[in-house]
Amino acid sequence: MLKLNRRIAAIKTSATMAADARATEMRLAGIDVVPLAAGEPDFDTPERIKDAARKAIAGGQTKYTPVGGTSALKKAIQQKLKRDNQLDYELNEIIASAGAKQSEANVIAALFDEGDEVIIPTPAWVSFAAMVSLSGAEPKFLPCSEESGFILEPDALRRAITPRTRGIMLNSPSNPTGAVYGAEQLSAIAKVLLDADIWVMSDDVYEHIVYEGTIPHLFDIEPQLKPRGIVFNSLSKTYAMTGWRIGFAAGPQEVIAAAGRLQSQNSGNPSSVTQAAAIEALTGPQDELAPMLEAFRARNALVVERVRRIPGFALPTVPQGAFYVFPNVSGLLGTSHNGAKITDGDSLAAYLLDQAHVSLVGGNDFGAPDHVRISYATSIENLNEGFDRIERAVAKLSS
Repeated sequence: MLKLNRRIAAIKTSATMAADARATEMRLAGIDVVPLAAGEPDFDTPERIKDAARKAIAGGQTKYTPVGGTSALKKAIQQKLKRDNQLDYELNEIIASAGAKQSEANVIAALFDEGDEVIIPTPAWVSFAAMVSLSGAEPKFLPCSEESGFILEPDALRRAITPRTRGIMLNSPSNPTGAVYGAEQLSAIAKVLLDADIWVMSDDVYEHIVYEGTIPHLFDIEPQLKPRGIVFNSLSKTYAMTGWRIGFAAGPQEVIAAAGRLQSQNSGNPSSVTQAAAIEALTGPQDELAPMLEAFRARNALVVERVRRIPGFALPTVPQGAFYVFPNVSGLLGTSHNGAKITDGDSLAAYLLDQAHVSLVGGNDFGAPDHVRISYATSIENLNEGFDRIERAVAKLSS
């Protein structure tokens, strides 16, 4: 009988990837599925970035690079962090990886161990908890109320910190809720964290998808946190480069060096060609960002209006960033149709995929089983078709 490592055996497949994979299977079988599950921009990678990759290939940049990325890429990341976040890092405080997910997994594995707790405010991206568990530490979920707009409250954070707490993962704009922390909220959280000797990790992947102004960075608001802070980011969402697999971390040199040692053993360097493309993405003209943001802003308005029209769906606050809505569907719990019973967000997502051929993600693995996540990283046409189907399928449910 096959015996797996106990930590690997306990890990579930990512709920978001599982939902997308099921929808892909149905499409391959000839079923017309409207995709509202994947966290992937539907825009193409800008031509200037693809041109940089072509030039790299033609120029023979197809060999191994330093494990944590080339000096040229690290300088581009350094420039980006200063330009966008007002944060200064030395090159030896930066590591590039095959996506922000790998940077996060490596840093978390390097920092935490058995007996440690890492606070994860929920609802939260499904992979945060898995990464912490794989390190041997324990994810400590800290629910953020819907009434607060899913924003972490300082008093709740203070109560959650114990002698075992060694870290916290923050994410703004949030996947899955679209919540965005303002300067006052970050300042209040920073005051609590200053009194706690823990690592502060900031996932900034959606930083440029914000619908009102720009967002400040926690480590800029409170520089005293930076010596025990880690920044994670990716090019996937901002530059529509999901398949290129490139992300990075920045933090104290000792932490980055430890993550680099781990990366040297588990993967080596990120793609050399992707690194060349990433340099152009970060340092070249940023003109393509505004049109993408405008498209997401229009979709945000449409989706909020369509969600609020569906009986049993509730959306008290409008998402201020990212490209997701996270409606409460508790009004549908206990209903059923043709033997399909709605008991939580996951069962509603399964029902909508089977009945309406619309893929979305149940909220269970995000830490909010009364919710579902709907991505609007797709066209207005797809969104309207998807919501038409959802409305018809929900109308069939009865108590």
